[in-house]
Amino acid sequence: MLYFNITTLFSGIGFAALVLLTPLFAADLNLSFTQTGIAIASFAFSMIVFSPLWGSLSDRLGKRKIFLIAGSLLFALSTFLLIYVHDFQTLILLRFLQGVGYAATPMLTALFSDHFGSQSARNFSFFSAASSLGWGVGSLLAGALGDLFSVRAVFAIIPVFTIISIFLIHFTLPDHPTSQSKSTKGEGIPNKLFYLFATIFTRQGMAMALWSVFPIYLQSFVNNSLFMVGLISGSNMLFQPAFMLLVGRFAEGREKLRLIFFGIIGTIITFVVYASATQVWHMILGQAMIAFFWSFIFIGINVYLIEEVPQKSRGKAFGYFQAALTAATAIGPLLGGTLSDAVGIHKMILIVSGLLVFSFPFLLRLQYLDRMTKRSAAPSGAGPVVVEQHLHP
Repeated sequence: MLYFNITTLFSGIGFAALVLLTPLFAADLNLSFTQTGIAIASFAFSMIVFSPLWGSLSDRLGKRKIFLIAGSLLFALSTFLLIYVHDFQTLILLRFLQGVGYAATPMLTALFSDHFGSQSARNFSFFSAASSLGWGVGSLLAGALGDLFSVRAVFAIIPVFTIISIFLIHFTLPDHPTSQSKSTKGEGIPNKLFYLFATIFTRQGMAMALWSVFPIYLQSFVNNSLFMVGLISGSNMLFQPAFMLLVGRFAEGREKLRLIFFGIIGTIITFVVYASATQVWHMILGQAMIAFFWSFIFIGINVYLIEEVPQKSRGKAFGYFQAALTAATAIGPLLGGTLSDAVGIHKMILIVSGLLVFSFPFLLRLQYLDRMTKRSAAPSGAGPVVVEQHLHP
């Protein structure tokens, strides 16, 4: 498990640096908030298409590492080429290619679940903590290097971390599980999971509306210091490892959908804290809060998928999960950028915090289907029979 954790840590460093620097790079190119949203969305659109595709192919071929390595190479190359970008159109093209490459990263989670799915909650908390630590370090490092050199120069450094993750994937990670998971579930993805994907799409879409302009929003609190922007932005991820470990232990034996519900309620509260912030410590408090509540959502969703999806379909399932996340990454920045241009960042945050309530109907429907499924598995006389449907790969 150690090598999985180290791999996801280095992968997270490279990606988090891009998340922080892309809005700032767009500002350097004198792009509007709307154009910045389009640039971020182009990455997401390619992931929407290619995440399920890579996942499905990895399930059929039984090989996940080849997709991870090829995707990481494409991501590293297209990131390096950003140093030559001076116009909006080229930025869109390279962001699209980054998305095609990064769309393979859910295969790392699928490969992890192949080997450690039977002890999912606690083991996944360590895996998630390592990923979060990588994101935190990546944001902090990107901000520091951006101050020391320039945003453009950092794009030449980021691929180094991706290359390290490629070597780790090739030389340290197994390609096949040591034993097949003993699942009694049918093959394929249960139809009910699309309510889960709709839930995370709604939550993450509203979050991405904020994150797409968050570095710019932070600059007004820290006198335009990129180091402080990176430090505060990355503090979210630096808080997460401890929270992920605690939530992983807490999640064992508990209903995972309730964890997600709690996390979304907490997200709404946190967004109000961001919108009403007047001092730096308010933003740091918001970062700690969002890290805490996201830990419940992230652990809840991933462990729920591991428990509900047969091993041979997990690549496709995590591909759909990533597609939902990245569909939100496409829509959210467009929403956030357009609203920020129209009404300002503060009002935009309040609007999207209200829109988060639209995630609840999907989650409540999934909870209802879960209860019906459990009744169907109960002894005779316990309730009506519900046959769970599956989407076959």
